[in-house]
Amino acid sequence: MDLDFLSNFAVENKEEEKIETKKGLLKLLKQIGVDTRFVSFYQKGTISDDSVIDDSVKLYIENLRFSKFSRKRTDVFNKYYPDIEVVRSSLFQKICSRTSKTLANSLNPQDTVIIPKIDNGYDELLYIVLEPYSRKYGIDFIEYDENMDLDDFDSVISPLNLNQEVNHILNDIFEGKGIEWDRRYDLSNIFDLDLDGKDIIFPFINVPQEWINDFLGIEKEYEVDYENEDIAESFMGFLTEINPQFKENVLAASSFLETHQKD
Repeated sequence: MDLDFLSNFAVENKEEEKIETKKGLLKLLKQIGVDTRFVSFYQKGTISDDSVIDDSVKLYIENLRFSKFSRKRTDVFNKYYPDIEVVRSSLFQKICSRTSKTLANSLNPQDTVIIPKIDNGYDELLYIVLEPYSRKYGIDFIEYDENMDLDDFDSVISPLNLNQEVNHILNDIFEGKGIEWDRRYDLSNIFDLDLDGKDIIFPFINVPQEWINDFLGIEKEYEVDYENEDIAESFMGFLTEINPQFKENVLAASSFLETHQKD
């Protein structure tokens, strides 16, 4: 593909050819050789399928190699949309890589999936990571609304991350009781719905809270705090200094025990 030609064409015709909708923008990306199944479109305040583009739009590269969103293609795109930021974060791509391994075995094509209300940066990041799956698998993501009916959706998204799940596991152990694996399925504090029979999906269950905080610019020290009543949190701070992979190991061991106990 002659990207130099496309770049010159864009400069000469950008006022005539500028596209004002999400659908049109994604079509433009395809025309310049970008695989939009590995690029996330996020517009603050809306998750509609074909929203009108405004200054809040950002594009996030989830997988640089598969998306083919090179710097040269970025330059061409920016001739059309100089105000839209293309986020090329290696940390974001690491988060997406961890998430994809979970979602590949959890999402069903063409499903309607409920996501938590987008009230903060964490919720935004969760949706940003999920958004390309609307093109990969034809998933329809809908933000939670109190008036929803059970027939309106097939499954729901839990925001649970690796640190939170390991914290639950360690607390159960320190309290001298068996691990309550089913606790992760209680989303009553997020969705005021009876989710019995609905699939619950955990995109961030293998993603450390530290990665999420770093990407969001949240500063938090994970260290031993002997006055913290949450013993598991202090213990995680201690073990992180010794073995950064321990949370993944705890989750893997717990999953193994859960599988064999149910078998």
